[in-house]
Amino acid sequence: MSSNNETKFTVADFDRRRRKYRPHKVRFLLIAESPPSSGGFFYFGTTIGKDHLFRETMKALELWPENERMRRGVDKRSMLRRFQSMGFYLLDTCVFPVDKLGPFERRKAVLSQTGRLVRDVIEANPVHILIVKSSIFNPVSIALRESGLLPRVLNTGPVPFPSHGNQRIYRSMLRRAVRKAHLLL
Repeated sequence: MSSNNETKFTVADFDRRRRKYRPHKVRFLLIAESPPSSGGFFYFGTTIGKDHLFRETMKALELWPENERMRRGVDKRSMLRRFQSMGFYLLDTCVFPVDKLGPFERRKAVLSQTGRLVRDVIEANPVHILIVKSSIFNPVSIALRESGLLPRVLNTGPVPFPSHGNQRIYRSMLRRAVRKAHLLL
């Protein structure tokens, strides 16, 4: 989960931080894979310098300048409050980091968590849903379809995770989904 100087976080830590920023009415739900093992969790109050999903989401929503780097130590709290006030929320398919697992173990973890994810989605009762990351798109879509939630999903195919050259594609796809939901941008 962590190495050397990194702090270990528990599932309860992730859940507590996430719920702090849950909007009263979830208008737009992003579903990602899992909290990262790096400690750069979306809902933690300060950046660690590897906060890809947070950084690119804030850029797409024009809460952070698109041409400005987001370095280590940026206070994320005001952006998180704005994200919350806009009705945006993020859930992870897995409640624990899976990014260091091999492909088979990672897929197994995702599949084992889809039931809990569906319960969390039902509880959040979002108007719109966007599934982020190619590796989770099919299992999450299937679970949401089986639960009658698929009509709320805005994407019919995977939205790539915003790293390794996919940052612009992610921002563009998120903006398009937000426009499709008639929210802003």
